[in-house]
Amino acid sequence: MADTGLFASLRFKFALLLALFGGLLMLSVVVLLEQNIRHSLYRENIDKGLGIARAIAFNAEDPLLTGDDLYLFSAVKNARKAPGIDYALVVDLKGKIRAADDVSRVGRDFTSSPRNEVVKQGDRYRVIRIIGSRDAVLDLQVPVYSVAETPVLLGEIHLGLSETPIRNEILAMRYRMALLALVALFAGSIAAFILAGFSIRPVLALVKGVKAIGEGNLDQHIDLKRRDEIGVLTTAFNDMAASLREKEFIKNTFERYLSKPLTRIILEHRDDIKLGGEEKEVSILFSDIRRFTTLAERLPPAQILELLNAYFTTMIDIVVDNEGMVDKLMGDSVMALFGAPISLGNDPLRAVQCALDMQRAVIDFNRAQTEKGLPALEMGIGINTGPVVAGNIGSARRMEYTVIGDNVNVAARLQGLAGPGEILISAATWERVRDQVEATAMPPMTLKGKEHPVDVYRVNRLRFTAEGEAG
Repeated sequence: MADTGLFASLRFKFALLLALFGGLLMLSVVVLLEQNIRHSLYRENIDKGLGIARAIAFNAEDPLLTGDDLYLFSAVKNARKAPGIDYALVVDLKGKIRAADDVSRVGRDFTSSPRNEVVKQGDRYRVIRIIGSRDAVLDLQVPVYSVAETPVLLGEIHLGLSETPIRNEILAMRYRMALLALVALFAGSIAAFILAGFSIRPVLALVKGVKAIGEGNLDQHIDLKRRDEIGVLTTAFNDMAASLREKEFIKNTFERYLSKPLTRIILEHRDDIKLGGEEKEVSILFSDIRRFTTLAERLPPAQILELLNAYFTTMIDIVVDNEGMVDKLMGDSVMALFGAPISLGNDPLRAVQCALDMQRAVIDFNRAQTEKGLPALEMGIGINTGPVVAGNIGSARRMEYTVIGDNVNVAARLQGLAGPGEILISAATWERVRDQVEATAMPPMTLKGKEHPVDVYRVNRLRFTAEGEAG
């Protein structure tokens, strides 16, 4: 499995997603916070300016009535000293500027541009934004009334509140918030990457486990106790690995008794393995160690068990190599089937070939046993071919694949009559292999359970082997 790389990995994508989400959230917070601060600054400055303008208006009644312009000049000069105040004017009812912080404006008409807009209006005040060529100014207008029983409008106080300090404050705040957002985004990205590592680590373990299973290593188990979807997926993976190990064990167990082709065919048709059977033609091979009872009396049980295990290992390997199936082991005997559960087309010949290989293998086996100081073994083999009932016998909880029928008994009887080193086959088997096998016809033999003697042949060798040697 190729490495996905950093930018294609889930960890990077997960971290990027969290970082983007955090960045968008921080940006939204900054925008909302800037709007709130902007409104607060405007409201605060307007309230401060209105307070100054109202203070001037409260004290401007008598000077306007008496023509005390000096007091008015003093009032607007003091107002101009407040931070953020761009200008201060006293305008009479005719729209003439009576007093200003800039003396050059005194006596001029106070005009309003049509581009101006009303920002705020309330009881006895109005705030208008005057849009100039360089900057916008908030013109705070507060009327001046007489204190008579019936108030009379005497003029207006105009206080210019510059928006530049407000914008500068907002800009500085924006820089601070942007810097804070970048720091938070950077720290959040690192935290998201680390968090993604913890979250993706089980996924990486699963990827590693799946890769190992794909390479044939089924001993995989991920120890992860989580209650989320990752935990469910990990549990499913562990169950899958356990199931694959069990199936592999079953397959390997099959291969101890069957050849690999037979194992593969049986596993491919496992749904057909049911209780019951079918009639088919099978070649049955029985082999048995001669005088084993006497041998068992002379050796200790542990040594007998070791001897049998070594013997059976050799014999089973030969059966499997010849595409046969080991049906069962009975004491010191082996029962093997050729043609069941699957026929490969040349079952009788493979049974005879297997018998010859077994007799040759015994010679090598005895040589090794003699070197260990153990007695030699002698074996007799019987083979018969014919129709039998092959299938699963037992119950739904425990079943055994085997064959039953008279032809099985015939093979067992032939094995019982075979002498040490002999291979006896029935006439039915001989008819199917006579072109490939050299055999000697024996006198008809009476088998237990049979009313009439049967023809029996003793196998010598395979014909093509003899021709090859002759050549």
